[in-house]
Amino acid sequence: MPAEVQRTRALAAWDAFRDLAGRVDLDAPSRLPGWDGRAVITHLASWPDAPLLVRLLAEASGRRAPDAAPMHQDEVNARLVLTHRDADREELLAALDDGRARLVAAFDATAEDPSLALARTGSQVGPVPLLTQLGAIAYELAVHALDLAPCGAGEPPPELLDAGVLALADITGALAARHGVRARTGLAVPGGGWGFAAPGAAGTGWEVFPLPPGRPNLPAVEARAAALLLDASAGRRPVPALLARRDLKPHNLPGLLSLAPLLDHVPGLPGGPALRLAAAALGGVGRITALLPALTRTRP
Repeated sequence: MPAEVQRTRALAAWDAFRDLAGRVDLDAPSRLPGWDGRAVITHLASWPDAPLLVRLLAEASGRRAPDAAPMHQDEVNARLVLTHRDADREELLAALDDGRARLVAAFDATAEDPSLALARTGSQVGPVPLLTQLGAIAYELAVHALDLAPCGAGEPPPELLDAGVLALADITGALAARHGVRARTGLAVPGGGWGFAAPGAAGTGWEVFPLPPGRPNLPAVEARAAALLLDASAGRRPVPALLARRDLKPHNLPGLLSLAPLLDHVPGLPGGPALRLAAAALGGVGRITALLPALTRTRP
């Protein structure tokens, strides 16, 4: 996936979320237990006490070694929410604007020095390339835009959800490539979707590509709506219930299970329990499959 495509879609996702943040009820409960609208927005914004993109650029440039073990972002998020619990809307929007500016600067850095794009940086699922981390911010924004529905956010715009699905395909491909898992898999939604192949066409790494509309012609999870795909990947909705209602439909179950080895390499991967049920299904235990694993939360 060209870096410019990642950049365009990630920034469009950021702008869409910022618009949404400008109209939600900050004091209303979100879908996340114990978090109101203010808390959801706070942990996505950029604050001086937690400059994630500063750290990522330092790791990519070699000024700091990336953490080999998965990071504990939930602890950072909890501290941010507590520290900025009294932020008003103007402060929240300013912090979101700062996050966008930092994201632009990070993309600019990868354009000026392409070697930074594939440089390893620490994340909650272990080291992943910087460009994948930058794109994955769109996944976080899309999932949390859905979390803000009870706060009056309304349906997230299509460009935000599409960027989230693209990010999900990219990070899963990056993880497959990192662990030597061979897979060609799709995330299909109305109008198309995104797929990935590991290794890529050059025989190394991975590549991400758009899916045409219609029934996918590769192992894939097809969702009735992009929001359902993102919710299932993030653990917001139970996969078995979505499958029973045919809101999710697997295509080529054995091909999807090529991703099962990732469960051993990435502890706590979202979607992991359902993927294990899929493996059991091939052994004759029910008819259940799962959504592809996803990048856990990241934040600028």
